[in-house]
Amino acid sequence: MQHFAQQFNNKCHELQLLRWFRDNFVSEEDAAHYYETAPLIVNEINALPNSNEIYDKIYYHVIAVCVKAIEKGEYAVAYQRYKESILQLEEAYVRPVLAQRLIRTLQLR
Repeated sequence: MQHFAQQFNNKCHELQLLRWFRDNFVSEEDAAHYYETAPLIVNEINALPNSNEIYDKIYYHVIAVCVKAIEKGEYAVAYQRYKESILQLEEAYVRPVLAQRLIRTLQLR
């Protein structure tokens, strides 16, 4: 949501609702995975020239969808979208970087 800082603040409806959802429905394991992976994803997206476009897609295809589902009480739908999205973002932005680091490490040996 930092990308949308001009439109949303730290206490906006979306963030409050997503935090409530995290605290009440997201497993500790999934939350820990998110907090470990999200900074890596953000760093990689921030380094791209089309980062604004990527964040727009994340907002409209993940955050907005999850917020609407939560508001309707469709918690399983929101959780599924959240989990699928984190895995897709990790696959797209983090895995290639980690693979490259591993390759460099192995080459140094």
